[in-house]
Amino acid sequence: MYGTYDFSFHDERKDFSIGIEHENGRYIYRRTLHGRTQERTLITAGGRIIINPVEPLNLPKDVAGHLLVEFAPLAIEPGGQETIYLTFPIEVGVFIAAKGNYEVVDIFSWNRQKYTLYGSPERGDLARWWESRVSFSPPDVDPRLEGTLSVSITNTTKEWVNVSRLVLEGYGMKIYYGDSASMRAWMRIISTQVAETGCYDAPMTEGQHKSLELYTARSIPGIERSRYLMDQGI
Repeated sequence: MYGTYDFSFHDERKDFSIGIEHENGRYIYRRTLHGRTQERTLITAGGRIIINPVEPLNLPKDVAGHLLVEFAPLAIEPGGQETIYLTFPIEVGVFIAAKGNYEVVDIFSWNRQKYTLYGSPERGDLARWWESRVSFSPPDVDPRLEGTLSVSITNTTKEWVNVSRLVLEGYGMKIYYGDSASMRAWMRIISTQVAETGCYDAPMTEGQHKSLELYTARSIPGIERSRYLMDQGI
């Protein structure tokens, strides 16, 4: 389903349909998922529709700027390095491209959203919560529900460190897609309780396409952080 299409696009499968129809001289975007329909009238002479995975921080509302992935604890030796594979939740963005500009028309997901607080109530950050299994090779995923998240972990300390969660800054996420979605991230352990994280701007496999970044498309002003300091536990 991901890709760029003209306004004749239509896709339909079990409990889901999406497309654009021409009615009374206007284009109507419609998407139905589990019996609920989202509709929007497009006043345009034509353009393209772009469908790709976006930062999973938008539903049901823009309430968090971070993603927290929780997984079974890993013990990493002093100076150790390892690449693990996690999953992350999928949200799908639908964009209209016309005259060099992009407009977000719709965001939807097959997942239910859960949120949590990373850190204390006084100085913590609200984050989208996701529980993942840990793999040491790319896992099989249901592309409607989850993408693959590779994490290169480096323990810079002289101690054994236990790691059971990863927090990523939303503005730093770089999602790529083919048949499914993926991200590449890194984690640099600074102490037994502190780590810095970020994302690489590179595909996991050759031939993947870079997703249109939702925050860029919305033209949110200001310089945002691309890295995150996990200073309240790892």
